[in-house]
Amino acid sequence: MNELLVTSNLTTTSKIIADHFGKAHRNVTQAIDNLECSGEFKVLHFQHCEFTNDKGVKYPGYILTRGGFSFLCMGFTGKKAAKWKESFWNAFDAMEQSLLKQQKTIDWHATRLQGKEVRKITTDTIKDFVEYATRQGSKNAKMYYANITKMEYKALDILEQSKQITGNFRDTLDMMQIGFLQVAEQIATLAIKKGMDDDLDYHDIYTLAKQKVTEYALSVSWASLVKKI
Repeated sequence: MNELLVTSNLTTTSKIIADHFGKAHRNVTQAIDNLECSGEFKVLHFQHCEFTNDKGVKYPGYILTRGGFSFLCMGFTGKKAAKWKESFWNAFDAMEQSLLKQQKTIDWHATRLQGKEVRKITTDTIKDFVEYATRQGSKNAKMYYANITKMEYKALDILEQSKQITGNFRDTLDMMQIGFLQVAEQIATLAIKKGMDDDLDYHDIYTLAKQKVTEYALSVSWASLVKKI
């Protein structure tokens, strides 16, 4: 029913209102024309449109926003009108929630894609670091692929959560977690690159990266706590 009452643009029409409130369409459009609202309000909430009847004849009508619907239907009284007012308002609410959910999904995918790009840069940097550490004598340098990732997860307090996921753990994170992890990886990448540029011992480079990531994680953890309070 919601889809019949309200469009995905969070609008309804004078025709839909007429059909469901049991009114002649011309009476609904006349009521809109006679509304005692400002010109600015009418422009924002009532848009002229055309409908076509079964005979192919076009006739004028209106597209209404939620605000326009509410303003118009304040004058509709009776039990039937009250029932349909409630149905329309529920339809607007349901459609709004659906659109918000869709937008969150789109935003999540965009953030996840950006995170994958950052991860690739981090992985390439770790590859260079593994070769760097190997040249300095490390026998287990390849462990840094996992160790740096675990270090980031631990700093952001998602390490235990990651152990419970058998698939792609990052696909289970929310947008905030993905954003925090993305920044943590950028910080680790910069620290590792700087350490190599400065010819530091590979142990010291890892320690530096861990220190920088931990400092960042503590700062966002505190900021999140303050925001909740």
